[in-house]
Amino acid sequence: MIQHYKTHAYQVIKAGGGRYQAVKVLSEHDSYEDALDATLTAMEQESEEIEQQQVAEMREQGINVVTLKEAIRGMSPEQLARFNEERNKKFINPILDGNMDRLERMRGKIKNESMNNERVT
Repeated sequence: MIQHYKTHAYQVIKAGGGRYQAVKVLSEHDSYEDALDATLTAMEQESEEIEQQQVAEMREQGINVVTLKEAIRGMSPEQLARFNEERNKKFINPILDGNMDRLERMRGKIKNESMNNERVT
């Protein structure tokens, strides 16, 4: 049974450490997967609404704005391939490399702590 709320339902959830969270309930579902799908859909819709609002505000200020979706829609397959390659080179790969570096440092730290613990016992 799926129950979507026309008005929002709210709950307080104990978060741990003596803290609580006030949450807005979107809907109720019989399975975790259905609830997760509803959550992801709501997040995507909210993101779209925020983007549309920001674009409208910038256009009202006379700023010529093109969203990523609008830009991609007008690209040929070759242009899209070049765009994706450039985006990966400038943005995605550096983030992934940084994540790998952090994971390697964490691995080294855990390994050192493990070795120190073995010496103590």
